[in-house]
Amino acid sequence: MINTTIKTTTKALLISSALAITTMASAALPTQWQLDNSHTRVGFSVEHMGFSTVMGHFSDVDGTVQFDLKNPNQTQFNFVVDTDSIDTGWEARDKHLKTDEFFNVEKYPTMSFKSTQVNFINPQQAKVTGDFTLLGQTKPLTLNLTLKKIDDSPLTKEPVVGFRATGNIDRTAYGMDAYSQGITTNVPIQIDGELVEKKSK
Repeated sequence: MINTTIKTTTKALLISSALAITTMASAALPTQWQLDNSHTRVGFSVEHMGFSTVMGHFSDVDGTVQFDLKNPNQTQFNFVVDTDSIDTGWEARDKHLKTDEFFNVEKYPTMSFKSTQVNFINPQQAKVTGDFTLLGQTKPLTLNLTLKKIDDSPLTKEPVVGFRATGNIDRTAYGMDAYSQGITTNVPIQIDGELVEKKSK
């Protein structure tokens, strides 16, 4: 009974969110967006030898998105992450992760994602496939995208798109194979962020 109630409630919330997003499509929204860096982060987690889970994030993320609610499958994403902004909550570990055993930030100061195909399953969820570049190597990556909310900010009175994207990256495929016997190689990632209208300079 409880599970049925939870499923029904969840379905109702998804439907109401989808209807709200669909309604917003008729509004005069911009099609050129940029990441709000202050409300965007790229998170990840790895297992440490089976004893614990270490969580971290990259705090410096820039990007642009071409997104038109009336033509969602034409959406284009272009994100760049500053690898030196990695933060796992322990300075010594962060310093190690920046060396050539892992992110080699001196030689590769950024990693990037550029979409090549977007397929919206419904008004709120999409599969986003693109080229992910890490340590100088580019390989395909698919992210599961959820649009959380599209509305005017009560603070700025301007439109904001809230989103979450999840996926998995096999770090060894990019040559990052240090400690592969004890530390997760198939790394789950989660990008939480907000898009705001891209202002012309």
